[in-house]
This record gives sequence, C-alpha cells and structure tokens, in this order.
Amino acid sequence: MSEYRLPGGTGRSVAENVDCVQAMKQYPDGYFDLAVVDPPYGGGASVQEPGRVEVRWEIRQIQAHRTGGGWAAKFGKKIVAWDNAPGKEYFDELFRVSKQQIIWGGNYFELPPCRCFLIWQKTNIPDDFTMAQAEYAWTSYNDNAKIWRGSSGRSKGEEHFHPTEKPQALYAWIYNRFARQSYKILDTHLGSGTSRRAAWDAGLDFTGFEIDKEYFTKQEEAFASYVAQLRFADTQAGQPAAEQLMMPL
Repeated sequence: MSEYRLPGGTGRSVAENVDCVQAMKQYPDGYFDLAVVDPPYGGGASVQEPGRVEVRWEIRQIQAHRTGGGWAAKFGKKIVAWDNAPGKEYFDELFRVSKQQIIWGGNYFELPPCRCFLIWQKTNIPDDFTMAQAEYAWTSYNDNAKIWRGSSGRSKGEEHFHPTEKPQALYAWIYNRFARQSYKILDTHLGSGTSRRAAWDAGLDFTGFEIDKEYFTKQEEAFASYVAQLRFADTQAGQPAAEQLMMPL
C-alpha cells in the first residue's frame, strides 16, 4: 500500500495491491463520488469464438477474442493470467460503494440502458489494422454521449508495461467533465496507473486497487517518479510539495 497527501492537504492518493472485490467491502455505501473503472472482459485462458454469448453470474457477457498481431505476441501470455471478466459480486460492490460510475468495456456486460456513453476514438488506428478503432464506456450519467479523440500510441523512451493501458490524457478529460474538486475517485483495476496520475494532476482524492503484484510494483515506481518530478518543479516555483505518508509495502 502507498499513500500520498495531495498538495495543500486537499485529499490523498492511495494504491493497494489487493483484490478489488474484497477491498470494496471495507467501504461504506456511497463512499466514492465517482468510479472510473476498466475491468477485464475476456475469458482468461479459455478460447472463445468472437461474438459468443454466455451467461455468467446473471450478467450476460460477450467473451472477447483478443487480436493485435505483435501486441498479442508480446502480452498474450501475461494477459491470460488476469483476463477474466468480473461477476455479479464485483458489480454489486461497485454500485454500492460509488455514487456514479464510468465503466470501460461496458459493451461486454448487460448493464442498464445508457444515454451518456463515452467513446474513445483512436486516431492512430487505420481501418485495416488488427486492433479496435474505438472503445466504449458505459456511464450512469443522464447526459449526451461524448467522444474523446486521441492516439493509443505509446511514447518512445517511456516504459509501457501494461497491455491495456489507457492514455493519461483520456482520464484527465473524464475528470474535467465529470468530477468536482471535492470528489473521491475509485479505480478498481489500476493497471499502469495513468488514472492515478491524472487524478493527482486534477487534485482529486483517489483510491486504486490492483491485484497483480508486478503491475502494482511498476505502477508504484512510475507514480513515485512522476510525483518526484512534479515536487521538484513545484519547489523550483516556490509551491508546496506533495507529502508522502506511507511507503509501498
């Protein structure tokens, strides 16, 4: 576990290497103002035909067959260890502990009708490429649908260790549109930590869970480096630096 206090004491940034369902059970109803989550939607090591529908835990779930050429060759073996779609217990807890929800990959689950769905249009993916040109997020908001356009490409010279990493700029856009300064944010599948870094920049209280030890450790290293750079810049500018409360366990 690691915990950082936001500059000015306006909140915390917390990350835990823990099973998200068990972790959510420790929080009271409606504790988080907004959950922005990206749960897995595959079938783990099992092989399913594209478009096949199964009924699991009373949630209709489309078993995705992941493609991606070199991407799949690089990350495929790691993916099967965690790519199992969550069941009813996960969604029950998610809706219990959060007031509003944004769920990436919501098209793979039978969620309630959604008016304010979000689309991430990947501007770097051509028509004939093996990866999806867009991703869909279900939301609990009663508003108009929205599109964020941005590349899924990864910066050269930076380590990208998670296969389904979403851009930090995407999370910044979400927080700017849907979060308020006093909000408590939840991410149940922290992954590479881009959601956490975007929340830090926005000054939002953040809690993230990640069950995979390797991803959690690398996310911690990336977050510590990110905060250190910002702390140095703030110090140079005469601004209050962030305070780390607890080191990762």
